[in-house]
Amino acid sequence: MDRYKMLEEIGDGTCGCVFKAINIETYEIVAVKKMKRKFYFWEDCMNLREVKALRKLNHPNIVKLKEVVRENNELFFIFEHMECNLYQIMREQQRPFSEEEIRNFMSQVLQGLTHMHTNGYFHRDLKPENVLVTKDVLKIADFGLAREVSSAPPYTEYVSTRWYRAPEVLLQSSTYTPAIDMWAVGAILAELFTLSPIFPGESEIDQLYKICCVLGTPEPAVFPKASNVSLLMNLSCAEISPANLSDIIPNASLEAIDLIMQLCSWDPLKRPTADQSLQHPFFHVGMWVPYPLRDPLELKLNNKGPKPNLELNLWDFGAEPDDCFLGLTLAVKPSVSNLGGKLMFVLN
Repeated sequence: MDRYKMLEEIGDGTCGCVFKAINIETYEIVAVKKMKRKFYFWEDCMNLREVKALRKLNHPNIVKLKEVVRENNELFFIFEHMECNLYQIMREQQRPFSEEEIRNFMSQVLQGLTHMHTNGYFHRDLKPENVLVTKDVLKIADFGLAREVSSAPPYTEYVSTRWYRAPEVLLQSSTYTPAIDMWAVGAILAELFTLSPIFPGESEIDQLYKICCVLGTPEPAVFPKASNVSLLMNLSCAEISPANLSDIIPNASLEAIDLIMQLCSWDPLKRPTADQSLQHPFFHVGMWVPYPLRDPLELKLNNKGPKPNLELNLWDFGAEPDDCFLGLTLAVKPSVSNLGGKLMFVLN
């Protein structure tokens, strides 16, 4: 560690302290995480979950572990340095974020998660403090609780900060999946709109109550392997109705509300994956993307009759150069006796 000069302490956690430091040979600014426990064997260092995960994960939206140093039985992680974390940015924000800013933030988090989950890891402690920021670049950090997707349960019940903890973890399910990361994404997305946590529980039971106040009470059958489902049974007696999320987050678009509701689904199986979330219309405003929405017009054709012949005509409305219009006419030929009509779509 002679190559590094500590400049200031920038964080203190359960497992270690983080310092801003400078490499006196290259003058590069780095972050040094000094572990609090002693390590007497190099093998113990290399078997740490954080080391194993970060050695495998290489992505622009995941913080880079540059070096691991063991000196005098003390262990140091050398990371790339980031200016701040997402929590600090939200705390200092004087105005609500624009939806475009939120899209930029969350798309980066989801790209990092997609890489992580695809490579067999889930984070288990995703929260604004663990999303580091430099300028407009976001990177997921702190993999101390990361687990391999393929690792055998039971897992540790109490993981992640309470406000971002998925219901199946609160209820002490021992077989949770990467869907717990997706719940945290939904909670963070909501918080970026309101600048305050959406589920600010003060205890385990209060956390479940706060969730029920937004989502309504679920069916206990959703969590068949939860060992503490009695907590939910007590709340279910109250029969809390779901709130209108648009009233709670009035500055969010309908697309944002829909994505938050999907991510914060009681049922982990109904939450979209990180990759599926990136395909949601929220991230494609102004663009057409395939999405399973119901067709508002359903034509019921007689299977016994002849198939209709369709004509598609396109034309230019002759708009000003600054405008772009596309006219469509979809007509059914009168050769089919019981069908007819014309549909016109004008896209701006």
